[in-house]
Amino acid sequence: MDLAIRNGLLVTSDRVMAADIGIADGRIEAIVAPGESLQAQRTLDAAGLHLLPGLVDAHVHLREPGLVHKEGFAAGTRAALAGGVTTVMVMPTDDPLTFTASQFEAKRALAEGQAWTDFMLQAAIGAQACHVEELVEAGAVSFEIFLADVSPSLLVPDAESLLQALARVAAAGAVAGITPGDHDVVSRRTAAIRAGSTGAWQDFPPTRPPVSEALGIARACVAARESGARVHIRQVSCASGAQVLAALKDSAHITAEVTPHNLLLDEGELGRQGPKAKVAPPLRPAGDVLAMQRALEERVIDIVATDHAPHLPAEKAAGQGDIWKAPGGIPGLQTFLPTMLMLVQQGLLDLPGLVRTCATGPARLFGLGGRKGELCVGADADVVLVDMARRWQVRDEDQLSKARYTPFAGRMVQGAPVRVLLRGHEVMRDGAPVGDPLGRFLRPATTA
Repeated sequence: MDLAIRNGLLVTSDRVMAADIGIADGRIEAIVAPGESLQAQRTLDAAGLHLLPGLVDAHVHLREPGLVHKEGFAAGTRAALAGGVTTVMVMPTDDPLTFTASQFEAKRALAEGQAWTDFMLQAAIGAQACHVEELVEAGAVSFEIFLADVSPSLLVPDAESLLQALARVAAAGAVAGITPGDHDVVSRRTAAIRAGSTGAWQDFPPTRPPVSEALGIARACVAARESGARVHIRQVSCASGAQVLAALKDSAHITAEVTPHNLLLDEGELGRQGPKAKVAPPLRPAGDVLAMQRALEERVIDIVATDHAPHLPAEKAAGQGDIWKAPGGIPGLQTFLPTMLMLVQQGLLDLPGLVRTCATGPARLFGLGGRKGELCVGADADVVLVDMARRWQVRDEDQLSKARYTPFAGRMVQGAPVRVLLRGHEVMRDGAPVGDPLGRFLRPATTA
């Protein structure tokens, strides 16, 4: 074999065990008991380290094409590796939006040669679902539907349009990702609140109230049942949304995600950090944070995804005296594994649960089961070596994203990714990239 990783503690979605790993041609060839014969050209001693599969982030915005001043494939995927992420699924909300097969292929060409992680591309559906079949052929991993809080070209404005779009996705055997909300609630409350607003941070969260999310989730679940489509609900953030999801998700093929910031940060951060903490859906009261932790524990929520959405520091700073002038969105890729380790440290998750929700689960949901997100024979050798004894502080100055900040700055973390392998090649060591970008475009296979 090319490489043997010895003396580590291997973490799967259901246990932690001492094991040695043999790697050949970029894949895991063998997993054996410690000390068992394993012939390899090179050996990596992982004594004292935990071996996790590379995380799979099913929801990222890398801002390319058209918005590369904010991020780009190169900067975003370097940050991903530093956060223990080896596979990203890239949302279609760039300029131009990814609506057609030609736009999809152009975006893929931009990413190839720049990406430090493996990547998949998501496609957009607006009011007209015209290009689903061609995009499936091109390799789209999901079709993204937005029910509120987006430009008219992205908005799916009514129930009949939603049903038709889901029917088209179902017929193609694909997955629909739905960002929930109620457009009327958001647009009318935004107009009413802004009319009397002084620009204070307290004015922003009420424009995206929990009832909007709950209504959107209810509509998505009922439409999924009617159409037979596989539906993945994005960014569940509040107790009422989780309650609706719990009541309806078993009626159809429905899964859901939560972000690390909605698991760890409450709305007080908007007051403490100002526009840096502005994001949609907004950070919620502490009771909603606890509800999201409980929903993840009870498996009402299936996976965690970052919604990595970076903006330049100057763009965020524009909202310092007027919250409306700041764009919504925060970076999350580089802090993905660290934030999940914070939950482990708090006793809200164990390491197998981290692997299940951040690696194995998303890989299986989006057609990468057996290849990504798990350390098993035949899978790609995407390995994150974690020193659980290392205690360290998250700092803005260490961030590789063009955003150059994180809302988690100052937080202490128990456990640090010290080396990252992508298909058996070392690509990150102690937060710094190694070698050249090796990321490849991935097509989905069968979905769970």
